[in-house]
Amino acid sequence: MSVPAQVQPHLESSVRAQAWLRVKLGLVVDALMVGTALYAGTSSPSIGAFEIVAMATIYMIYCLFVLWLVRKTAIVRARRIVNSTAVFDPLMLTCWLLLMGEASIFFACFYLFTILGFGFRIGVKPMQLCQSVSMLGLGVLVYVSPMWRAELMAAASHGLLLLIVPVYASGLIRNLHEARNHAERESRAKSQLLANVSHELRTPLTGIVSSAQLISAETRDPAVNARVEAILGLSSVLDGEIKQLLDISKMQAGRVMGAAEPFDLVEIVERVKLALEPVSMRKGIEMTVDFDGRIKDRVIGHEYELSSVLMNLAGNAVKFTDSGRVVIRIELVSERADRYVVAFRVSDTGIGIAPEHLARIFEPFYQVETGATRKYGGTGLGTSIAYEHVRRMGGELNVESEPGKGTTFWFDLLLQRSAIGKDIESHASVAEPRAEAMPPRRVLIADDHPVNLRLLHEMLAKDGHQVTAVASGEGALHCLAESDFDAIFLDFNMSDIDGASVYQLYRFGKIQTAPTFFITADTSAATSERLLATGASGLIHKPITFQKLRVALAVERGAEQVMLGDVIPAEVPEGVNATGGWTESRTVDPKDAGPTVAAGHLRLVPMEYISQDALDNLREVNPSRQFLEAMLKDAISDIEKLVDTLSRERGEIDVQEVRHIAHSLKGVCLNVGAVRLASLAGRLMTMSATELTATRQAWLRDVRELTDRSVSALNGVLQGNGNPGDPG
Repeated sequence: MSVPAQVQPHLESSVRAQAWLRVKLGLVVDALMVGTALYAGTSSPSIGAFEIVAMATIYMIYCLFVLWLVRKTAIVRARRIVNSTAVFDPLMLTCWLLLMGEASIFFACFYLFTILGFGFRIGVKPMQLCQSVSMLGLGVLVYVSPMWRAELMAAASHGLLLLIVPVYASGLIRNLHEARNHAERESRAKSQLLANVSHELRTPLTGIVSSAQLISAETRDPAVNARVEAILGLSSVLDGEIKQLLDISKMQAGRVMGAAEPFDLVEIVERVKLALEPVSMRKGIEMTVDFDGRIKDRVIGHEYELSSVLMNLAGNAVKFTDSGRVVIRIELVSERADRYVVAFRVSDTGIGIAPEHLARIFEPFYQVETGATRKYGGTGLGTSIAYEHVRRMGGELNVESEPGKGTTFWFDLLLQRSAIGKDIESHASVAEPRAEAMPPRRVLIADDHPVNLRLLHEMLAKDGHQVTAVASGEGALHCLAESDFDAIFLDFNMSDIDGASVYQLYRFGKIQTAPTFFITADTSAATSERLLATGASGLIHKPITFQKLRVALAVERGAEQVMLGDVIPAEVPEGVNATGGWTESRTVDPKDAGPTVAAGHLRLVPMEYISQDALDNLREVNPSRQFLEAMLKDAISDIEKLVDTLSRERGEIDVQEVRHIAHSLKGVCLNVGAVRLASLAGRLMTMSATELTATRQAWLRDVRELTDRSVSALNGVLQGNGNPGDPG
């Protein structure tokens, strides 16, 4: 008999709890019965110590067997285990009482204990089954044992209790189970409502953000940009609240965490600081990170959950601190060859929490401030989410606070050390076959950066294509007016005419247009939607690889659009490094894409300054040392020029110019594998004007530092110093 889905989790936990209780209580009762039987005597002179010990052994084997069976059996068989134990538990007790003498009257009370145990833990039906077998067992005792026949009043008294008490308790048990089921249904409905409402809110919110970003990109009016920044700022706050509602609904629904994966603690802390530093700087708060340098290896754990914990705790610290500082401290407690024990502390000098509120601070939706005069906003879910994540990761979140002086949250985690260490790691969920080169085609490429243009030309030429390369949008229009091409690759962010405008002008003057693909380092959803809305054949995100070009060229005219590269969705999946990782996602219809491309997920975590994979890609394009040296030298020159241009910005920041420079910088860096600098450039592309202005000195410092280290690493490659990730 199958068990209804809604009661299965409780049935499983109840059966397991009862199995453990049977073992624990069985040890005590077994020992008590053995001692009593040996001291007070048995029901017959022929029954000695051997029979008593044998019975005790059989009973313990039975208890351990049921426990093993419960732990190894699927939930659909739990009901069978319940019914079996409802029969065997009173039968085993009956066998014990048959062996014992007068003391059996004392132990007969365990019949009632067993019956009620089934009722309250499992339900009325198993209780009734156990009750029937218990009364049958009592009848056997009276029929077989002379001592029980001599004590008919005691037997009748026990029989009356076994009959009346369970019948009376059954009504209470039904009410209890109905109340619990009702509460659980209400809880599930609330969680589902939260999830549905949060999801539905995100759909129009995404449209609002995209529209605001498009308005910002299409105007230079300061007043309009100020309004756009206000919209984006409020949207960001709302998105954070929605994300918290989604997180808490997932937890209440019992969603389990994903598999543990290797990650770097430094990356998580840097990401949290980068996200919260603009807010802290606007409030005049000092935000510092104290990271224990003894933690040198990557760790294996739940990156998304740990990031969420630190972001919630540090975000609250910044929110409730008006002056002073916020400190995130990561400290090594102990280490072994295969693991770390790490202490995490987030402290602030904010308003603090009164002692009467500390006991409830981890309850969902609980807020110290109430009423219409609340100064600080929020849903009251941040600490609840953090507490639950820490608990699931095997730790315990603690808090200490003093009103007016600040608050400290802390927890310890045991994290396995990754054998991969500091190497750059690639994860692929499925083996990804390489797309084969297409037959030779006439291809036009347009990019205003020499490094990008040269790399693209070399890659296409190596596959045997006839390539025409131009360094501007105007040059691309001139070539398109004079010649026909089989495929076109346009850089989106060219200085004279952007790729989207080139394509629109090209379509305006042509009836039959060649498949056209935009190439860009801008991974924002707004840009992707805008480019795909032009009707082009697809979108390729940098860095460019043979795989992406070959898949693009396999797309036939009029086929489904293809999007290849580092695409960051609006809601980042759990476990995906949206800030620094590279992800590849394909939407190619197999029937349109020629060679089969397995749908997979590839992530490159930028733990060092230069990616070996990117250098290997350059060597695949052209194995000659001269080509690699030329590409790296040109890239170094472009990087230094772009960073120098960024550093010369004075007065009021030109947001569009900064984003344009950052876009160019990201593209160049990705081509030569300067992944950390590319990640920071990508962050600059998404920062608002307020953030860019408020944190100018901070991000300029970071850009210069990463540039120095990345250029040093590239020079190390040029000099043949081995590890490209070592900044020297």
